[in-house]
Amino acid sequence: MTPFEEIKKKVNKEFHNKIPKKWKKIGDILIADFSLLDKITSKKIAKTYSKILNVKTVIQKEKIKGELRQPNEVKLLFGHETETEIVEDGIRYRLDTAKLMWSPGNVGWRAGSRGPEKVQNFYNFENPKKIIDYFAGIGYFTINLAKSYPNADITSIDKNPESIKYLNKNLKLNNIENVVVLNEDCRNVSLKADLIHLGYLGNTLDFLKHAHANLNKKGFAIFHEAYNNSWLGLKKRSDWGKIPPNFKELMYEQGFKVEKFDRVKYYGPSKSHIVSLLRKI
Repeated sequence: MTPFEEIKKKVNKEFHNKIPKKWKKIGDILIADFSLLDKITSKKIAKTYSKILNVKTVIQKEKIKGELRQPNEVKLLFGHETETEIVEDGIRYRLDTAKLMWSPGNVGWRAGSRGPEKVQNFYNFENPKKIIDYFAGIGYFTINLAKSYPNADITSIDKNPESIKYLNKNLKLNNIENVVVLNEDCRNVSLKADLIHLGYLGNTLDFLKHAHANLNKKGFAIFHEAYNNSWLGLKKRSDWGKIPPNFKELMYEQGFKVEKFDRVKYYGPSKSHIVSLLRKI
């Protein structure tokens, strides 16, 4: 019996077509959409979800908005605590789900050179001396980069003070000592690097010119972004792994050669979260 089938057994049949069939479990916090139910019923049913799915808190799903990628409004349906801890690929991440986002769909990619072969192809480098993570968040990529390249000098930058607070906590949790943390807009930081990581979605291109100016000769950038599948010209699964001509031309205009290109995951019905390895030219 699936967890959802167990939940249905505990819930009145009149609500079966209104309760969430999907949810996001982040550590011991559950985020799901109960908006089809009234306030009293949603809280009662959320308690059922908490018991069956073994979580301490249930949060009403809301959109993540704004440049800092923060939850827009947090409604607790069950429980009171919103801080949790996730262990992924041997890394401990602590965060407050009421203030910060976490994407379960990026599993594997956060592991970098310690991840699956497909991911390693993008994150294996020959002894980079200086690495900068432009959108560090709570350390999604920073920590694995630090573990993969313990002799590198790593700078992690993020604008969000809440992210910085947990980034510092997570560096201590994982005994990372080769990272300097800056609470700043990355465009205000001019530091040279062999590798710059841009793990942002929405308008990553706006930061690429600054990355180009700060990369050493023949330096690399790892570029994450979301694009329409139609613009990319990728219609079937076998198309993935190839470099789309439109994207190749766009990156050339920014001063980069596209070395590698792939999809991380679907980002809605017509978009994809892509990743590309770029070399400065």
